[in-house]
Amino acid sequence: MALKKFFFCLTLVLFSSRLLAQEKSNYLSEPNQSKEVSYTISAVPIYAWVYAHDNALQHYKGVTGVGFQVDLNRYRKDKKAYEFSGIKYNSGYSLQYVKFSNQDLGHVLNLSYFLEPFLIDLPRFSLRVRAAGGLNYGSNPWNLQKNPINYTYSWHFNGYLGLGLHTHFLISQNQALYASATYGHFSNGNTNNPNFGLNYPFVGIGYEHHLVQKTRPLGKVLFYPQKWRFDMGVLASNKSHPDYKHMRFWSYGFMANASYRTGNLHAWTLGLEAFKDESMEFSLKRHNIYYTSTFDMRLLGLLGGHEFLFNRMIFSQQLGYYLYNDIPKEFVGRFYHRFGINYKLTKHFMLGLNLNSNLQKAFILDARMVFSLYR
Repeated sequence: MALKKFFFCLTLVLFSSRLLAQEKSNYLSEPNQSKEVSYTISAVPIYAWVYAHDNALQHYKGVTGVGFQVDLNRYRKDKKAYEFSGIKYNSGYSLQYVKFSNQDLGHVLNLSYFLEPFLIDLPRFSLRVRAAGGLNYGSNPWNLQKNPINYTYSWHFNGYLGLGLHTHFLISQNQALYASATYGHFSNGNTNNPNFGLNYPFVGIGYEHHLVQKTRPLGKVLFYPQKWRFDMGVLASNKSHPDYKHMRFWSYGFMANASYRTGNLHAWTLGLEAFKDESMEFSLKRHNIYYTSTFDMRLLGLLGGHEFLFNRMIFSQQLGYYLYNDIPKEFVGRFYHRFGINYKLTKHFMLGLNLNSNLQKAFILDARMVFSLYR
């Protein structure tokens, strides 16, 4: 839990330090009709090691991995982009391959989209923080007969998250060397079990080469000038149980959230959510201590956090505390994390995916429909 809190707080500290530096912009009311994008390609060999974050995974302590990562980078070069964000930034697509030294874990392939704002930008040197999210393919998931002790993942396809730092050194107008250190994670959000997830920090030194610079249409802009956004929504998930893997259970509830925008790319949030997880009731009725007790399965949480605002996409990170939790703490602790992605269909409606993580374990991956009002 401490490691996740460290990365959560690191993200907030690094980006909040840039909020006051953002310039006011008329981008919202007068969007530019074109953008200048510089495309580069980069490649890096990577060395990884498994972080055994739970007692059930201690047999993977000391496992390492080797592989490579290839990125297609898209640097925004136009003046409007800098006026809007207040800082330079890179975004793009990443393909990563890692083969682990323990054959139980097999090899993984990650395809992700990343955002990379500059923290330090000098003529030949830059320091950036990268946040990535996408899809994972794992070659050797848990199988009762063939792979019974790989509790990290049980499906071939999972979700991938990465957070790291990149340092770039320009060696010519079109070439650069860079070093990266990243914390990678993939899991299926407890939609299938076992699902402890695999955490693996990795490092590498790579090379970047400029391809081409193009002027492209800006596309439809869905930024809004109002500072406040108020969300109301419903959420639902269908998940499995660690001990009864053939069974499925519903989790469902509703949420309300207030978001205050302090910059074109940043907002701070405070919210409430109430939901019920049917798998908890099933677990407690079969527990050797709690089977005779009656508990309320409903949970009420208070959350606060930060959002990155990118046109149609909103990336959120929140820390939560259960104001009401009658479930024993061995099953659900008081503190938790939420990581989410919302996609704007229109100004007032969004679809989202959201991961509730209890300590180091994914608890619920839910889908949600959100209605928004602005002020």
